[in-house]
Amino acid sequence: MKRKKILEAAAIVFSKKGFHQARMDEIAAVANVAKGTLYYNFSSKSMLFSATVTEGLETIVKQVSEKLDLDLPFSEHFRLLIETMISLYLKNSRLARILLNELSSGIDSRVLAEIETVQERFLSFIANLLLKGQERDYLKPMNIELAAIAVAGQINSLCKYHLHNPGKTSKEQIVDTLFSILSTGLLKPDNT
Repeated sequence: MKRKKILEAAAIVFSKKGFHQARMDEIAAVANVAKGTLYYNFSSKSMLFSATVTEGLETIVKQVSEKLDLDLPFSEHFRLLIETMISLYLKNSRLARILLNELSSGIDSRVLAEIETVQERFLSFIANLLLKGQERDYLKPMNIELAAIAVAGQINSLCKYHLHNPGKTSKEQIVDTLFSILSTGLLKPDNT
């Protein structure tokens, strides 16, 4: 239970201050634990940062997987995937903010490698879902790895826009737009 409290507090502090400006005593204060308790659970700020990001992403993948364990037609399944990922991104916006702001700012190479491994697992998760759709002849032939990167990137961009421009768009508009782009594309059908 304390570990979860510490990780939640770390997400708050890291998302506001970034990795380099965040202080362990501040994280301990937000978690309402002694600084020693913090170091008992995480030997360094780098290890705490790594756990915050990797465990957060793994939780998201698990929640998406559970939500998608349904027997639906592929288009409904695909829409649910988009909706679930967007909902979780917005719900976990602190984690998203950490990922957007921190992964290129001089973090310990060991921690960066661990985070990149989790990101790759997330992209593989999306790629596997797309591959299943392709194998069932719902999706046209394409490079599945690039498609997964594109889907994740579009979700990231739209959610980032939504978070930075409150009130301009709704979650439903993001889901509808992304589903439309991914399922039918931007071009109108040729009427000739």
